[in-house]
Amino acid sequence: MPQTLVEEQLDTPAGKVQLFRAGAGAPLVYLHSAGGESSHAALEELADSFEVLVPVFPGYGESEGIEDIDGMEDAVFHLLDLWELLELDAPAVMGLSLGAWMAAELATRYPEKVGKLVLVNPVGLHIDRAPIAEMFGRGAGELAEMLFADQEHPIAAAMHAMDDFTGDVGKQVEIPIEMVLPMWKAMSATAKLGWDPYLHNPKLRGRLRRVTAPTLVVRAAQDGMVPAAHAETYAAEIAGARLEVIEDAAHWLPFEKPAELAELVRDFLG
Repeated sequence: MPQTLVEEQLDTPAGKVQLFRAGAGAPLVYLHSAGGESSHAALEELADSFEVLVPVFPGYGESEGIEDIDGMEDAVFHLLDLWELLELDAPAVMGLSLGAWMAAELATRYPEKVGKLVLVNPVGLHIDRAPIAEMFGRGAGELAEMLFADQEHPIAAAMHAMDDFTGDVGKQVEIPIEMVLPMWKAMSATAKLGWDPYLHNPKLRGRLRRVTAPTLVVRAAQDGMVPAAHAETYAAEIAGARLEVIEDAAHWLPFEKPAELAELVRDFLG
């Protein structure tokens, strides 16, 4: 049965950070997207088979220390600190979008620290004629159209409701703040990591050959933010990587197709 991830706190060199944990067995570290998600149904399902660890990056949720992080190099060193604190050797690492970029940076710089690698709708590369859609400055409804294939999904509907909300305190609008608000709180943290150059490291593509971990790349067929060429390039330029495409899902694939994603990841990790 799916397991609920439980929150704890870690004292790190960056300050106190949130960690969500569930399950037992081989460790699986999940690195979240710019949305700062600390749990979703795919992780809860995977906790049946693995010890799932979800560190909340500085500047997201209640984690401290974003003022000392100025880019991906600092992000990787923060991950190395977490690995030491959690006594991790070479765990499986799964990342969504921004988190997938972090995972790829770790796997190229310190390949011995990643046992297996799962990249879901990854950013991090610059692909000519296939730019990543601009996320900064967009309304909630516009973001929902990029993030979800199904605009009736509860989170997508809540984001559209935010656009409809005009400040009338008497207006009844159901918005799951615990899901939507962290995205807005996290925009400044995301900007520190990926404002300029926008959501990529110009040197990363040339370093993908350094990844030694078996790698699964997962792409959502209706991703409205990251063109297919990005996942395809990761899969082509990481030796032995496998690419899987999940239909009827967009950028926030884990929220739309959690069972399909969990099954792919479980089979890949063994």
